[in-house]
Amino acid sequence: MIIVKRVKTEEDYQTCLMIRRKVFVEGQKVPEREEIDAFEKTSIHFLAFYENEPAATGRLRVEKTFVKFERIATLEMFRGRGIASKLMQEMQRVAQKDYPIYQMMMHAQTEAIPFYLKLGWRPNGERFYEAGIEHQKMIFSKGKD
Repeated sequence: MIIVKRVKTEEDYQTCLMIRRKVFVEGQKVPEREEIDAFEKTSIHFLAFYENEPAATGRLRVEKTFVKFERIATLEMFRGRGIASKLMQEMQRVAQKDYPIYQMMMHAQTEAIPFYLKLGWRPNGERFYEAGIEHQKMIFSKGKD
């Protein structure tokens, strides 16, 4: 069973950071000083559980006219089980409910583009590099075409 919840406790937030460290810092060699940033306390964090085990995380952040989806990460041992899809669906639901006039946007790692396309996201603009990893700006467009 997959459960996604909005983070409300320091313990859950620290679990989010643990997942991000394993995926981004250890797995992808992103410097921790870039991974943990000035927007931690102003973002809305989410934590996904698989069979009661912490498995994935992500955060939302309001930026100008956008709700930006960031730091989407699933622990390697939990990939391929639909956890990230459930996480994204819940994050999209919250963004639409709480920020209905804001455009949903993200900077997706290019290797994850096929995953996001299935969820209704569309590429926008040129590819670029963040933290040494190729990214693509994507806009959520499902139901808005």
